[in-house]
Amino acid sequence: MLFNSIDFLVFFAFVITVSVIIKNRNFSYVFLVAVSYFFFYFSNNFLISLLIFSTVLDFYLAKEIWSTDSKSKKKKLLLISIIGNLGLLGFFKYADFGISQFNDLFKLIGLNEIPLLEIVLPVGISFYTFQTLGYTIDVYRGQLAPAKSFKEFALFVAFFPQLVAGPILRASNFLPQIREKFSQLDTKNYLKQILIQRTNLKIGLTLMSFGFFKKMFFADNIAP
Repeated sequence: MLFNSIDFLVFFAFVITVSVIIKNRNFSYVFLVAVSYFFFYFSNNFLISLLIFSTVLDFYLAKEIWSTDSKSKKKKLLLISIIGNLGLLGFFKYADFGISQFNDLFKLIGLNEIPLLEIVLPVGISFYTFQTLGYTIDVYRGQLAPAKSFKEFALFVAFFPQLVAGPILRASNFLPQIREKFSQLDTKNYLKQILIQRTNLKIGLTLMSFGFFKKMFFADNIAP
């Protein structure tokens, strides 16, 4: 689902409308995670399992790292996160490249070539891999407490506006923001707090228009 497509505009309008209507914090979390997963599934189909795997892996590893006092155990848990995340990323990005390099060598010595795996690179895998890994490293260093709930962490990893185009989010920046926004659901002035101000609307539309222009006229034409 491309950002400059009609499908995305309809999808985005639906998300905004429902988000304004929902006034329950837990439902809001679940809804945004669900639509983010749908957005990813729309682009990757079965490869959404990789996103869920990375989310589950680092959520529980970070909690274990935070709760243990053993430095050696912390290092082992962090190593599991590094191997798990970078292993998946390396396989999907470089497996066929590695096979092709070996095939060049096999040609020189007269051996049969290895068939390419023809792996489809999952959309956004670099972004969510380094996001979850960075989160676990921050927890390991004691710079960040683990996410309060799985749905909170899942939203941080899968948040659809940045999932396929970046930037790579830091949990220390993102988690406090969503906690603050969702805490407003419990206030009486919630509707006043979410009303779009004219100045912000003009700035937002200007930035979006400029971004679409660069995407359609420069990026799409320069890309090979």
